[in-house]
Amino acid sequence: MSVSLLDELGWKKYIGNDTGSYTGEPVSARDIRRYALAIDDPNPVYFDDQAAKNGKHGGLTAPLGYVIWAVGVPGAEKSVKELGEDGLASFIGVPEIPGVWTLGWVRGGDEFEFFKPVRVNDRVTVSGKIVEMKEKDGKSGKLVFVTSEFTYTNQDGELLARQRVAMIGTPRKES
Repeated sequence: MSVSLLDELGWKKYIGNDTGSYTGEPVSARDIRRYALAIDDPNPVYFDDQAAKNGKHGGLTAPLGYVIWAVGVPGAEKSVKELGEDGLASFIGVPEIPGVWTLGWVRGGDEFEFFKPVRVNDRVTVSGKIVEMKEKDGKSGKLVFVTSEFTYTNQDGELLARQRVAMIGTPRKES
């Protein structure tokens, strides 16, 4: 019988634990316009105040996916000297637990539920927790599957979105 990588790493105790929260800076109309341009969404409700006032939300709101960018990746703003060997400071979905970077990670998928739009001047807070960890034997060795759930709220505590992120880790090969 093979040894459980999750037991070896001691990670099972982190299931259900909060991974912290982070609040972004106030959302600006400029940020919303730039995001809409970046995703090539020409809808005038993201650019024109009058069109937005006449729209279903009665004012300027951001495209749905912007909720993640309203916060950014917590801990990602670091100096070059603080970055990991892969150039990342942190990566949403990879839990900040002991030994996490002994594995190589790939994103296994995201699921989103959207409840309310992000508006100008909102301060979006993201809170996360690890909801599941499991492992499987793959063709190249052990695979660890970590699912985290992130909740996005505004400054009034209103639920904006929920995101589930699946990450797949495998021990790094010795070079």
